[in-house]
Amino acid sequence: MAFDLLFYNGQDLRHSPLTERKHLLRSILPKDSEQVLYCDHVEGDGERLFGIACENDLEGTVAKKKGDPYLQDQASWLKILNTNYSQWEGREELFNRERESDPDLSLWDGCVRACADLAL
Repeated sequence: MAFDLLFYNGQDLRHSPLTERKHLLRSILPKDSEQVLYCDHVEGDGERLFGIACENDLEGTVAKKKGDPYLQDQASWLKILNTNYSQWEGREELFNRERESDPDLSLWDGCVRACADLAL
């Protein structure tokens, strides 16, 4: 499950930095949810975070700049996929469709190759 907090109490948060949106998100998410796990912003140790995601058979991670707003025409994030994810089979078309519709994901393949080379 992925979601960004874009509107809250009628306020448009798309121009707010990611860290502010995440702080608000953390304050409203249930603490004992089994469906949603909040993750603080990890700075400077993305390779280790990606390794933990792979070790726990997670789909991957998303790299975002902490000060960026959420503006669709200025997206600057990268989805970093765990190519050994156990539930990948049969879901490839979801990611391919996303890649085809978003030109900002042009670096996606290089990022996946770079992460695949990590010693986990």
